[in-house]
Amino acid sequence: MRLVDEDGRLFGRVNVVDAAVVLVVLAAVVAGAVAVVPLGGGGEPATRYATVDLGTQSPATAERIDAGDRSADERVVVTDTYVGPAGDGANASVVVRVRVNGTLRDGGDERVFERDGEPLRRGDGFAFETSSYAVAGDVLRVEEAGTTLPVGSLPVLLEATLSPATADAVAVGDAFRLDDRRIARVTGVTTAPVENGTARRALLGVRLHTLNRSGSTYFGATPVRLGGLLRFDTDQYALRGTVTRWGNASPPGSPTTTTAVVSLADVDPAVADGLRAGLTERRDGRTTARITAVRTENATVVLTSDDGHIYEREHPENVDVHLTVDLRTRATADGLRFHTRALREGTRVTFDFRTVTVDGTVTRIRG
Repeated sequence: MRLVDEDGRLFGRVNVVDAAVVLVVLAAVVAGAVAVVPLGGGGEPATRYATVDLGTQSPATAERIDAGDRSADERVVVTDTYVGPAGDGANASVVVRVRVNGTLRDGGDERVFERDGEPLRRGDGFAFETSSYAVAGDVLRVEEAGTTLPVGSLPVLLEATLSPATADAVAVGDAFRLDDRRIARVTGVTTAPVENGTARRALLGVRLHTLNRSGSTYFGATPVRLGGLLRFDTDQYALRGTVTRWGNASPPGSPTTTTAVVSLADVDPAVADGLRAGLTERRDGRTTARITAVRTENATVVLTSDDGHIYEREHPENVDVHLTVDLRTRATADGLRFHTRALREGTRVTFDFRTVTVDGTVTRIRG
């Protein structure tokens, strides 16, 4: 039998042109099937939840990132966000929780979740783009469930040395904000003058909005540890403090009142005249010291004669002043504390009575 007869039919049965059309259609169907089912097979649609550290972002970008944001291809959805201060003090540290639509494939001993054909694992880079921003970061965790981040609220006690102006500006309720997010607030303030009068020691109770990362607590990009430094910024001031208590924002010990004698040596008469019973020192809305009695005596001066002899004589003008004061102290397991410092005989203390500031030595503590 001839392959094609005189009528153009294949094997005398099928028209050659019709057969060619059928072959073209079959080839297209096979190609489409290959495109839909990639080589390697075994894949099935799956969803995973990833925690992604987006690192340092500008305040403008951080403000735009929010739960519900979707990538342009609809395969990534932001389900939760954490925003804290970056280490540079000007930008924000951003971590997001995202839902990722991908494919689950056989990978030998275990099934592997892939995004855009690549495995998604801890430590991998991760980028996505929405209609208002494009960001990239590193994967911290990949899990089968969980839309939220492990955020918390942590009280800490910060110790800082501040200028008098900053110390006066700090108040309970002050908030550290990034865009419209409140990330920390002041819950308590205790300040005290330092000896030279140019600065103030401050204990600040602060509650932080934190994130747990691999078992450690972070405030923005900074781990929160005893002895570590943390920033606290407002529209009025910016400060850095050392963490002295973790999980507790109150000064150590319990409040009590202690009577002490504080001696001031070689005081100018004009200053001594300003010290009187009833004078009070007030800090942070509380009375911290009250003078109950004042005793003065002539100050002494040591002179050396021409022949080398040493003589002690009364100073012609200056006086030594002995103040009996009631102090607002805190009783701790290690003893009394006043003005954020240990209170013992021999301790130097500074009083700021507003009208006069004086330094003295504790010579007696009454029980």
